[in-house]
Amino acid sequence: MALLGFQSVSSQKVIEKNFQSNFDRYGVNGCFVLFNPSDNEFIRYNPALCDTGYIPASTFKIPNSVIALEEGIIRDSNQVITWDRHEWPNKLWNQDQTLKTAIKYSCVWVYTGFAAQIGINTYRKYVNSFDYGNKNLSGPPTRFWLTGPFRISANQQIEFLIKFYHYDLPVSKNSIDIVKHLIILEQTGTYKISGKTGGGILGESEYIMWLVGYLEKRNKPYFFALNFKTADFNKLSPVRLELTKSILRELDLME
Repeated sequence: MALLGFQSVSSQKVIEKNFQSNFDRYGVNGCFVLFNPSDNEFIRYNPALCDTGYIPASTFKIPNSVIALEEGIIRDSNQVITWDRHEWPNKLWNQDQTLKTAIKYSCVWVYTGFAAQIGINTYRKYVNSFDYGNKNLSGPPTRFWLTGPFRISANQQIEFLIKFYHYDLPVSKNSIDIVKHLIILEQTGTYKISGKTGGGILGESEYIMWLVGYLEKRNKPYFFALNFKTADFNKLSPVRLELTKSILRELDLME
């Protein structure tokens, strides 16, 4: 993993922690990485897996939404995107959408529609400037984040999220602010969790499951990325947030 440009190499701390029991609770194997900027500290479980690239799947909806806003494909979070009446297995997709609902429901047809308008060459420009993953977009031009050789590791997810959070991307503040608001998952009086899930096909009966994002507590961000493999997409989908929260509690970052 490349060290982040604004961090001091000499002062950067890397700690390995064993969160296996958290993963064992759900019968899965995976990895977790957290970066605490205040202490310039990385905490990792399964560090080799944290550096292994997987298809980004719907975690790419964070940069994809920013790109769609930058390119004027969508104006804001409330603009209606008309459903073409194609029936999808996910019933929540079978209706008009907005950017807000498309992110919430991980609505694939909205983003493949964006991709058809944006074009692969424009995507390459943004993905290269974001330094996102392996930058290999040679897969299907309207689905490259779902299938093909595009890969990103948990460590690289953290690198992107730090740049996104701190507006260190070559895009407008407004585009980032809109997406920041849309990826809030949970908010209380003491903390806020923002992020995006993803689920990518690895083989006929295996999926990579993602949750990437950041926790804000007392005006301090903590960036995290989690993934694990499973053969049961539907059963394990809700686990991503609960597993992440169990680790954050173990780190005394949540009650």
